[in-house]
Amino acid sequence: MAGLDSRDDAAVYKIAEEIAIVQSVDFFPPNVDDPFTYGEIAVANAVSDIYAMGGTPLLGLNIVSFPEDLPTTTLTEIINGGASKASEAGILIVGGHTIKSDIPIYGMAVTGTLKPGMEITNSASKANDLLILTKPIGSGILTTAAKADDISPELLNSCIDIMRELNDKAASAMRDTGVHACTDITGFGLIGHINEMTDGSELMASININKVPFMAGVVDCVAAGHVPSGTMQNFEAATDSVKWADNIRIEEKLMLCDAQTSGGLLISVGPENLDELTKNLVLNGISNYAVIGEMTSRTDRSLHIKVN
Repeated sequence: MAGLDSRDDAAVYKIAEEIAIVQSVDFFPPNVDDPFTYGEIAVANAVSDIYAMGGTPLLGLNIVSFPEDLPTTTLTEIINGGASKASEAGILIVGGHTIKSDIPIYGMAVTGTLKPGMEITNSASKANDLLILTKPIGSGILTTAAKADDISPELLNSCIDIMRELNDKAASAMRDTGVHACTDITGFGLIGHINEMTDGSELMASININKVPFMAGVVDCVAAGHVPSGTMQNFEAATDSVKWADNIRIEEKLMLCDAQTSGGLLISVGPENLDELTKNLVLNGISNYAVIGEMTSRTDRSLHIKVN
């Protein structure tokens, strides 16, 4: 029902009239020093695809690559962190696979379920839809600054708390509202994931940069040159599909293209349902959401996004 052809966040496969399975996988090298926290973030990131599709996660399989010269206690902490976050998400870990490698990598394949017809794809936005972002962005820039030891512990801890936060509450609010489309913000950055949304719906997005929430400290870190390679690649990939207002600085463009880990949901909702969605978000404890733009008709086939 959804998969590679639609470039969706997860595959949806109907197995009976009342049930479909939702399947996705994600893994990456450590982006923080503490192994337990790394495990938490990796699982929160992996399960996010299930939430973005409107699914409920059920089962997880660990995916591990680990060097022989690192202590096994480190691997134990990574796995324990992942298990802690999986338990919070209601996921039963039923196994996994480990290989030896020079680089530690951890993640999870996640299986969930939903009722056929209730899947929320990234390609069904409607003209005049409003775009709601449920987490601030900037984790790629901040964790890159941390590698250079150029960020305060307070700012880094705030970023970590955001990355390990599940998108379950935002997904619940979304399912109860009746939204048109959704995606989660991860490696392609905000601009890249909006581009996928506009490509699938054949619409254009108008984004107000002043409405986009950024993590504390991002402005200073990007000004200091702490820009990850993935963020630069995202920016270069957006050249032909994004029209930037003349007053937007290169640092701001990079912030919008920043490659995220375990970012929030980007929800496309009709204006008639905006109040209900925001009410549900607040009731579910999501108070730092932001309405960052809207979907409009596309006047130029090559132009997907305007940023003002």
